[in-house]
Amino acid sequence: MNQQTSTEQQPRSRLIDRDLARAGWSASRRTLIEEFVLTAQSGDARNNPEFADYALLGADGKPIAIVEAKRSSRDELAGKRQASDYADRIKARFGEDPFIFLSNG
Repeated sequence: MNQQTSTEQQPRSRLIDRDLARAGWSASRRTLIEEFVLTAQSGDARNNPEFADYALLGADGKPIAIVEAKRSSRDELAGKRQASDYADRIKARFGEDPFIFLSNG
């Protein structure tokens, strides 16, 4: 699991997790994965896995959306490039372009 600051974890646990659960996304229903592992693409110089904050899964278990959360003091667009990279990796692995949701809590 990647290391997050407590200021990023607070909005996630208090707000984002709650809102995702209200919308029907949950780990227990197998529709949500927190800290979704994204491995490097072949030929990619980065060997370390990265983690999307959340992956929302379709009925087939494949990611249909990712949620990138930033601490509430940051502009939610700060994670746009990062989320776009994650979406590219998901498309390469699963063949589908996921939706991207950005949040600052």
